[in-house]
Amino acid sequence: MNDPVNKSIRCMLMPLSSINLVIPNSAVAEIIGYSTPMSVPDTSDWFLGVVMWRGVFIPVVSVEEMCAIDSVHIGSRSRIGIIYNPEKDPDLPYLGIHIQDIPRAYLAEIDEMEAGTDDGLGEYLLSRMDDDDRARVIPDLDRIIEKLKTEYDREKIDQIKGQDLLAL
Repeated sequence: MNDPVNKSIRCMLMPLSSINLVIPNSAVAEIIGYSTPMSVPDTSDWFLGVVMWRGVFIPVVSVEEMCAIDSVHIGSRSRIGIIYNPEKDPDLPYLGIHIQDIPRAYLAEIDEMEAGTDDGLGEYLLSRMDDDDRARVIPDLDRIIEKLKTEYDREKIDQIKGQDLLAL
């Protein structure tokens, strides 16, 4: 008898330099064209800065930098994936992730995801599923956001907002 339970999740493959992030569609708010983030003083290299999206400043991170994965420079096909915060934190409702190319739809099989390994992954990646093309990894969004909160300071962002408004 066939099991009526759906055994797959609709996801997006978000390409980085050497891996693809696997993120459920329901976690993705939007994919926007890359614009250079406004830098935030006294932050780590992986915190690229903030971009304006729908009237809100969104912090943008480089998962590659966080995980010490070799990365390439920002190219003409770079994008920013706007991701919902799974914790629904009103102070940090969204996260921007720098991606290297246009994402594509991906139907992730639950069995395959559960069989993935965590061998050698950094603390910000949960599971790895290899294929012929490039590795697919599931990011630990909770841990990425937790780390971002150590760098993301509302007062610094308010200063940037003031500078941004003066530039207009």
